Amino acid sequence: MRVSMSWLTELVELPKGTTSAQVAERLTAVGLEVEAVEDLAAPLAGVVVARVAAVEPHPQADKLRVCTVEAGGAPLTVVCGAANVEAGARVLLATVGAVLPGGKAISATAIRGVQSQGMLCSAQELGLPFSTDGLLLLDDKQAPGTPAAVALGREDTVFTLGVTPNRPDALSHLGVARELAAAMRVRLRAAPPTCPERAGPVDDLAAVTIEDPEGCPRYACRVIEGVVVSPSPLWLVMRLAACGVRSVNNVVDVTNVVMMERGVPLHAFDYDTIGKVKNRAAVVVRAARTGEQLATLDGKTRALVESDLVIADPERAIALAGVMGGADTEVGAGTTRVLLECASFAPARVRKTARRLALHSEASHRFERGCDPNGVVASLDRAAALVAELSFDATKGPERPGTGVHNVSGGRVARGVVDVAPKKVAPAVVALRPKRAAQLLGLPAKVVDEATISKLLLSIGLEVDGRDAEALRFRVPTFRPDLTREVDLIEELLRLLGTDAVPSTLPARASEAEGLYDPRRHRVVQAVRGALEIAGFDEAVNLAFLAPSALDPFDGGDVAGRITVGNPLGEEMSVMRRTLLPGLLANAATNHRRQVLDVRLYEVAAVFLGRSPSGRAPQRERDGAAGGDAWAREVPRLAGVATGERSGLGFDVERAAVDFYDARGAVEQILEAVGVACHGPASPVSFVAADDRYPFLHPRARAEVWVARKPGEGAATKSFVGVVGEVHPDLARRYQLKARAVAFELDIETLARVAGDRQRVKPLPRFPSVRRDLALVLDDKVTAAELCARLHDNGAVRGILETLEVFDVYRGAGIPAGKRSIALALTLRAQDRTLTDDEVARATSVLLEDARAHFGAEVRG
Repeated sequence: MRVSMSWLTELVELPKGTTSAQVAERLTAVGLEVEAVEDLAAPLAGVVVARVAAVEPHPQADKLRVCTVEAGGAPLTVVCGAANVEAGARVLLATVGAVLPGGKAISATAIRGVQSQGMLCSAQELGLPFSTDGLLLLDDKQAPGTPAAVALGREDTVFTLGVTPNRPDALSHLGVARELAAAMRVRLRAAPPTCPERAGPVDDLAAVTIEDPEGCPRYACRVIEGVVVSPSPLWLVMRLAACGVRSVNNVVDVTNVVMMERGVPLHAFDYDTIGKVKNRAAVVVRAARTGEQLATLDGKTRALVESDLVIADPERAIALAGVMGGADTEVGAGTTRVLLECASFAPARVRKTARRLALHSEASHRFERGCDPNGVVASLDRAAALVAELSFDATKGPERPGTGVHNVSGGRVARGVVDVAPKKVAPAVVALRPKRAAQLLGLPAKVVDEATISKLLLSIGLEVDGRDAEALRFRVPTFRPDLTREVDLIEELLRLLGTDAVPSTLPARASEAEGLYDPRRHRVVQAVRGALEIAGFDEAVNLAFLAPSALDPFDGGDVAGRITVGNPLGEEMSVMRRTLLPGLLANAATNHRRQVLDVRLYEVAAVFLGRSPSGRAPQRERDGAAGGDAWAREVPRLAGVATGERSGLGFDVERAAVDFYDARGAVEQILEAVGVACHGPASPVSFVAADDRYPFLHPRARAEVWVARKPGEGAATKSFVGVVGEVHPDLARRYQLKARAVAFELDIETLARVAGDRQRVKPLPRFPSVRRDLALVLDDKVTAAELCARLHDNGAVRGILETLEVFDVYRGAGIPAGKRSIALALTLRAQDRTLTDDEVARATSVLLEDARAHFGAEVRG
């Protein structure tokens, strides 16, 4: 929607000195977003009105003239080739230094030996919305030196507004002016239009029948006689051009300018081309008939269908209601009587016809969103008065000073309006409780008291209808169909007060928002995000809907445990996800198709694990399911996927694909970030080989993640946190991945439960450490994890055994069958002294004896 600043100033009493930037700011603040601001005068900078004082032939060119022009200073010499240049004419001069809209820079130039100090311009050269044969000639009222923008009515700023579909009232200058006046707390100039009536009764000239009241709840018309169809005056052409509308003739332009002013489209018919019944134009609003055709104003013949709404006479359709008029009844140069239509049409019917025929227009745009049915007559009066005023013969009579209108006017409006409304639309009445407004807006009651509420809502056209107990009743005008509930009026208050009026407050404490906000879980998620981003992962956000086939590799086709969507957008979005991995694998596949193989993605979101035991069926009423009584069991999860190379390209970096240990490393980083130690003698974390419950992971590279519980946390000694591993090759091929993929999925609730209360910080060691390596041969059934756990728990070395790490596992030559060698690196350190060689030897001997006693281990020779 293009809105003219100069038009707004006619409708709103803006404070003196108000700038276009201030207007744009206030409109955006009240929800009418200003998407662009255009200064119409800027392209005409350096162009002024000039009087041609003398015209002489060019001494060296027959088709050129040497003109002496006066432009408010010393006379200038300009060479011009236009045929219509003559002495005494008022023209537009582009002075030296001006840059015309096409990019042409004006400079003093010698043309065939004569110095030219500027350029006399046509409308086309100035980028104006009309064309001229030769120079653009102005009337004698324009004083030399007057800026062209002022002389042409282009001294204006145009705002492009992004109007939402629920605000049809803002598709007019009057509607925008109403919002601006309310936002700036100034008065709106919106007197009801008047229409002088100088002809006979309209009932003798026209009759209207509505056969389809659902499609047309109201239809009104006026008849104007003595019409003279001619080019529109300059002010009207420029006003329409500012709104992006092309000028046609004075009658058509009036219908467009009133639509832009008041938001209700109109259409003008040549009265004498409409079929008559008893010497009256018989207008019928009905549905189109099967096989019916209509030649529209764009020169095309349209095949109509029964869902189309048409305006007809007794013989044929003459217009597509709300979309486009018919060619047979078009207003032309010979038109002397006009039937002016203004109506309310069903938005859905107009939208369906406009889309089917690909006929989108300014009128259909407004009808599709819902025009004010009670603004029909006022718009009709405004348009009829303008048509009559502009119907003059420019060859007769003197011109009224300063108006461009001659005294001899032929336009006469018939007395009365034909107004048929089988379905009258009454204003809605909505109750508003000031206490409820204060509660929802978070404002003190004194800020939104009854007086303030009434003043604000009256400023946008509402009226007080009375009160009920603690509530005020407001009558909502029909140009605001979006205001139907109490909360809608509260939203209007917030728009008018401004969000800056709402005080900043801290979020509710955990005790005040139990079940809605878990601070511990929030801290864990924030820590997890930070750890993964440091590790090079990017966060993904996927829809919670999946295709049933996408879940098959993850739940084995367990249809009974899935939550299905009642009204899915399609089969591919018909079930709720039970795991986050399908979405992340699909994201990775998208990157691979675009030749991006190094992918690190994670997601934190809910999965839906079947019916909630305490859940209720989905409800439509206000007290429906929410939170703990929800239909599905929602569980927060964290998942990640990595593909491609372990590290980026580099001349000193060995290239290697990601594997199980990269995924395990990411999980360890997550656990460390939430305060769970993954290394050292007291680490509660264990990775246990996973079974076939995880068919989407490779059998040789998958593990469950467990964390030992703290004392007093229950009978179970460990908590299951999640699973990690390499994506099964079959699944990778299904997603058409071009590189190995690894993945993990962890339970957020469990992470929050096992997370440390605080990060523990140790001081830097004061004394040196000692490292000893041991290679032990033991039974192949003994795992490295069992061996390390046993040695960690040895009380004799507690306090000095800092780390115990496996750095090699060997089977082969020199090792007996059924045995293997596990190489351990021991780091010993005391916190209060430097360890002696004897202490180190004793500690190493104790650990060797422990391994020998419990596992039959022997030192590898």
